[in-house]
Amino acid sequence: MNLRVFKKDVDYLVEEIISDALLGLNFAQGNEKEDVIYNVISEAIALREAIYIKINHYDRENARAYFNGVHTEFLKALDSLFEKLSETAR
Repeated sequence: MNLRVFKKDVDYLVEEIISDALLGLNFAQGNEKEDVIYNVISEAIALREAIYIKINHYDRENARAYFNGVHTEFLKALDSLFEKLSETAR
């Protein structure tokens, strides 16, 4: 896995969730949905920072397995954020 590509993927996908959240904010009806959307944005930013820390500080001996785990963790967390955002649209 190329670290440069992985970092670009992280940036792109986090920007997408934030973009979708801001779009959903325009259609949110009520403070409860707005709070959930703001929490999703905050969690997305925190996720990006946490993943970057994990990317930048790793054991070089087991790098491939480590990054596969980080990648899987990132995708699961991102999926969870998209599901939370989808719940506000219902």
